[in-house]
Parts: sequence; structure tokens; C-alpha cells
Amino acid sequence: MNMQKNCVGIDKDSISDEEAKALEKKIIKEQMCQVIVYKTKRGFHFILIFDKDISKKENFEIRNKYGDCLERVRRSLLRSEMPGVPYDTLFSIKDGHWRKRVE
Repeated sequence: MNMQKNCVGIDKDSISDEEAKALEKKIIKEQMCQVIVYKTKRGFHFILIFDKDISKKENFEIRNKYGDCLERVRRSLLRSEMPGVPYDTLFSIKDGHWRKRVE
């Protein structure tokens, strides 16, 4: 999934359901945005939806603040230098495993 300009994706591996719920609440409180959470094979995806466009700089600041996967951030930084290439991407399926939305 390529993020829209008003969205930020965060990939958190190796956290528990309780930690994911706590992070979701923290993000909502601090960022005052909507959050969609998906359970993945190794952790969770968080999609933050804002009521305004988020600049590239803000996107990376938010991802760093909440501990987005370091390898994903590294690859996004490289992709962000290529015009027209989406740099904030989360996969709906990986290694045959579909992520599932958490209600």
C-alpha cells in the first residue's frame, strides 16, 4: 500500500498485542489523528491518517518517533530521492501471509 500524502505508515515487529494497543493510544493522543492497525506475521502495521498533508520531513520524523522498522526507514530514504517513486510503503501480503485489520 502506497501512503497518501495525509498518511504515515509504521511497521513494528516483535511487539505484543498489548504493546500495539498502547502505541495506538499514544499515537492518537499525541498526533490527534486516526489510526488503523493491522496484525502482520511478525508484528503490526499502523497507518496514521491526518486531516492535512504531511511533508516528507514530517513523515520521517513521525516514523522515527514511534520506532518504525529501521530497514524500512533506510529504504524509504533511498526511495525518497527518486522523483515519482513512493517512499512510504507497507505491504498487505508478505511471504504468503496477509495482514489482518485489528478492530
